Amino acid sequence: MRISKHAEFGLRVVTRLARDGGQLNIRELAEHEGLPETTVAKVVGRLRRAGVLNAERGRNGGYSLDRPADQVTLAQVVEAFGDRIFDQGFCTRMSDGDICAHDATCGLKPVWRGLGAVIGNFLAGLTVDDLVHGNVPHASHGPTALPVRDQRPG
Repeated sequence: MRISKHAEFGLRVVTRLARDGGQLNIRELAEHEGLPETTVAKVVGRLRRAGVLNAERGRNGGYSLDRPADQVTLAQVVEAFGDRIFDQGFCTRMSDGDICAHDATCGLKPVWRGLGAVIGNFLAGLTVDDLVHGNVPHASHGPTALPVRDQRPG
C-alpha cells in the first residue's frame, strides 16, 4: 500500500478543518499544518473538485468541509488524489513490465486482492470525525482485525 504525500496532506487538511469546525483560508491551513501555501493550494483544489471541500471566494473566503465530518470517509479523501487504496500492479512491475511467469497460476493474487479489500474497507469505515476524536481502532482489535494463529512449530 502506498499513499501519496498529497493524500496524506489532504487527510491532515480535512482533519484540521473538522477540528476547527469552520472555514480556513490557504494561508491559515498552511500555517497550522506546516506546509507551503502552494502545496496546500494544490491539495484543497483536488479536494474541492472531488466534492470533499467547499470554497468560498472573497475577502472572508476560505475552505470548509462539504458535509459533516462524520460523513466524509478517509477512503474518499485518499481517492480524491487518484491514489488506489491498494495497487496490485506491483506484480507486473516486479517482472520489469513483462507478464509475470506465474500470472495464470499465481496463488498469491487472491491474498493481495483480499488485503486490498481489507485496507479499502478499513479506510471506508473511518471518517474524518473518527480522526478528530481519536476513534481509530488498533489493528489487533479493530473491526477488520484478522485472527492471529499460533506460529509455534507443531
